[in-house]
Amino acid sequence: MIESRTCIVCGSSDNFAPMFDILARCRACGFVTWSGTASDDLSKLYDERYFTAVDYPDYVGNELSLRRSMKRHLDQMARYVSARGAVLEIGCAYGFFLDEAQKRFDRVVGIDVAQSAVAHARKHLKVNALSGAFLDARFEDGSFDVICFWDTIEHLDRPDLFLQKSRRLLQPDGRLFLTTGDISSLSARMRGSKWRQIHPPSHVHYFSRDSITRLLERVGFRVLGIETAAYYHTLHNILASIDLRGGVTGRLSHLALAALGEPLSRRIGLWINLGDIMFVAAAPMAPANAT
Repeated sequence: MIESRTCIVCGSSDNFAPMFDILARCRACGFVTWSGTASDDLSKLYDERYFTAVDYPDYVGNELSLRRSMKRHLDQMARYVSARGAVLEIGCAYGFFLDEAQKRFDRVVGIDVAQSAVAHARKHLKVNALSGAFLDARFEDGSFDVICFWDTIEHLDRPDLFLQKSRRLLQPDGRLFLTTGDISSLSARMRGSKWRQIHPPSHVHYFSRDSITRLLERVGFRVLGIETAAYYHTLHNILASIDLRGGVTGRLSHLALAALGEPLSRRIGLWINLGDIMFVAAAPMAPANAT
């Protein structure tokens, strides 16, 4: 069976083959995507339950760990851009990155379709977070120095359109940063269909270093560097996340969490880097007619 669709990475049409039953792989460039149909209303998919019982066991309760991870992202960004100017985060959720970024940049703005998360960010962190669809949002061209997509691009039905708009919104010397899973990593190849990042319909696309580079170049960016991203996790978050996935390991994690108790499991944490999450830095290409 061949999937009928156009590849957002190389533009090839009707050239997809099934992969792992639920995914499809472009025969021309190797880009991998979900073979299902993305939701038309993302605000319903990313409601409060998404952050407490679907992809995350307790997003807000994991705030301190998430902030540590966001600070690490900021440190990685510093190798490619000076801490100045205006930052836009697409997919800002509860605003933890925005709050950390405003300590280093002049102006920070975030946008997300998750209405309750944005409301929390505005009320409790007092950050400039907007609720709505980025493609519909009205920002002036060239109004940002930095645009970030943290673990967001894989959720988007048309990431190419998001990146094209981001290109217009950036200053000529601006920077784009994103994190996303690397399906070409050793961990992903070893795990196959059981790779932890494969869970549609929230994760729609699965990039490799090659395919994310090709997509960025296609929409007008040049890649400055690709690194791996590390995240800080408490033992509670690790075990509770495995518990959400169910199965034998989920039941064992549930028992381990009960035995340890929540207070202790939330105090114990560690940095995890399995090498399967990319941190990508890119810059807008100069116009072809530039002198």
